[in-house]
Amino acid sequence: MKNKLLLFILFLTIISCNNDKKEKEPANTSTTTEIPKEYITSDFRKNGIYSNLNLTTEAQWDSVNQLKHHSKPVPRHRLRKEYKTFGWHLYSSGSAYKSYNFSLLWGISYFSYQVNPETGSYKSIHQWKTTALIDSAKVHQCKVFLSVSNFGSKNNSKFLSNPKAQETLIDSLTSLLKLRDADGINIDFEGVPKKNKQAFSNFLINLSTKLHTSNPKYSISLALYAVDRNRIFDIKTINPYIDIYTLMGYDYYGSFSDQAGPISPLNSSKQWGKNSVSRSIDYYLNEGVHPNNLIVGLPYYGGEWQTKTVSIPSKTDHFIKHYSYTRIKEILKYNRLEIAYDTISSSAYSVFKSKEDKPKQIWFEDSLSLSHKYDWIKSKKLSGIGIWALGYDHGNTELWELLANKFGEKKE
Repeated sequence: MKNKLLLFILFLTIISCNNDKKEKEPANTSTTTEIPKEYITSDFRKNGIYSNLNLTTEAQWDSVNQLKHHSKPVPRHRLRKEYKTFGWHLYSSGSAYKSYNFSLLWGISYFSYQVNPETGSYKSIHQWKTTALIDSAKVHQCKVFLSVSNFGSKNNSKFLSNPKAQETLIDSLTSLLKLRDADGINIDFEGVPKKNKQAFSNFLINLSTKLHTSNPKYSISLALYAVDRNRIFDIKTINPYIDIYTLMGYDYYGSFSDQAGPISPLNSSKQWGKNSVSRSIDYYLNEGVHPNNLIVGLPYYGGEWQTKTVSIPSKTDHFIKHYSYTRIKEILKYNRLEIAYDTISSSAYSVFKSKEDKPKQIWFEDSLSLSHKYDWIKSKKLSGIGIWALGYDHGNTELWELLANKFGEKKE
C-alpha cells in the first residue's frame, strides 16, 4: 500500500511540475542548435519534481524507482592509469550504486549539495552523510566528490552578490568533505548572468584557496557549459585554481529545439548546426584548458519528440520527454523498433509512428555511438570521459563492458 501511495504522489507531482515547466521553457530559436543563454541542462530541471516528494532515504527512492538489484558480476577489469572516468550519482537514484563497477571509475560525484542562494547553506544534501556509496567507492580506490549545484540567473546573482553566503558555503563544504573523508567537489552553477562573471571567478578562486588550505589533496572540479554563450568562464584567470574541468557534452538538442536531433552530436555539420561536442572541446582548449585536465561528459539518456514528418531531420510539433538509457531500451523492445545511426553526429536514433499515427523520433547514445565518441576523445589525448548519469543504464551491462574495453585492462 505504501509503495502504491508513493507512486501515486510521484504521478501527481510530475503532472503538476510538467505543467509549470511548459510555461518556463525557453522559446524556440531560429537556429535549432542555438542553446538559450541561460539554459539549464535537462536533468537538473527534475530537481523541482524530486524535491516535492520529500523522500529522505535511499530505500524510499528505490521503491519509487521500482529498483531491482541484479547479481553483480565479478569485475575482470580495472581502469588504466592514463584515463579518468568520472560519473555522477543522483540522490534520486537511491541505491543503484550497488550495481556500479567502481573498479572502472576514477571518480564519482554525489549529486548534490543544493545551495540556498540567500545563506550559502544547503537546501538539501540528501543522503550524503549516510550513503554507503562512498564506502563502496573507496574500497575500489575510486575518488569521491560532492557536487555543488546552483541553478538559474536569479539564484546565481543573489549568491554571487553575497560574500557572507559564500563563506558559509565554503565552511559547510569543508565540514562535509571532512565528515566523509571525500576527495573534492564538482561545482555546477548553471545560468550565471554575464554581469556576475568577475564575481564568479572571485568566488572560485576563494573557494579553491580555502579548500586547498584545509586539505591540499582536495580536487576542485568545475562543470563547463556545452556552449558558453555569455563567456562566463574566465579560464586564464581561474586555471591555477581548478584541478579538473568536466564538460557537459549534452543537450545540444532538447525541449528548446525546433527540430529533433542528437543530444550529443560529435561534429559540427550543415545538417545539425555548428554546436557540437568537438566544437565545445576546441573552444575550451583554445581558452586555455589543458587537455589533461578536461573530462568530457556524455549522456546515458535520450530525448523524444513528436515531429512533423518521419524524415531526418524533421521539424517538431513538440518535445515529449527525456528518457534514461534503460527506459529507451524498454521502449524500443516493447514497440519492436529498429535502431538507426547517424554517421554525421555519431548518434543513435529511432523513427516511428504512435498509435495515433503521429511521427516520433528518439535520439540517444548506445554502445556503438559512445564507442565512436570514446575513440575520438582518446585520439585528442583528453583526460577522459564523464557519465551523466550513473544508474541510467541500470539492469544492463553493455555500457560497463564498453568502458572496460576502451579504458580498462584485465586484472592480473
